[in-house]
Amino acid sequence: MFRFAIPLCLLAAACSDGSARPDLKTTDGWARESVPGQTSAAAYLTIINNGTGEDHLVGVRSDVAGHAMLHSTVTEGGVMRMRHIGGGLEIPSKTAVELSPGRTHVMLSGLKAPLRRGEKFTLQLEFEHSGRRKAVVKVLDPSSAGLQEAR
Repeated sequence: MFRFAIPLCLLAAACSDGSARPDLKTTDGWARESVPGQTSAAAYLTIINNGTGEDHLVGVRSDVAGHAMLHSTVTEGGVMRMRHIGGGLEIPSKTAVELSPGRTHVMLSGLKAPLRRGEKFTLQLEFEHSGRRKAVVKVLDPSSAGLQEAR
């Protein structure tokens, strides 16, 4: 029995290039309905990496807005402020990274039209290793807490 174990291990090692690879999936994309005249909104989603290698979300775009950026929310002197995440967002292997209210999110500015409850739009996500991926975002009620309703 053991005489087969070593050759099988050697065969598996020869077939593998040994590099760690991310395996990304996006889920639970949502945003709140906006009102006429509102020029910005936030979008949220979960990025799941089932792979053995990390990745970085380095950019985001959407056809519903003139600009889309990764933002984080920080509290300074008791005041919550949003900050652009310029270096991208790390997506470690074997984890789920949740973009959620009051934390990390996609900031959409220059909305081309109001976001209407029941509609969907797409975010184009750019990852360092995995390239471009699309995420579907559902527009929910303005008072929504999101994640459960997005499913």
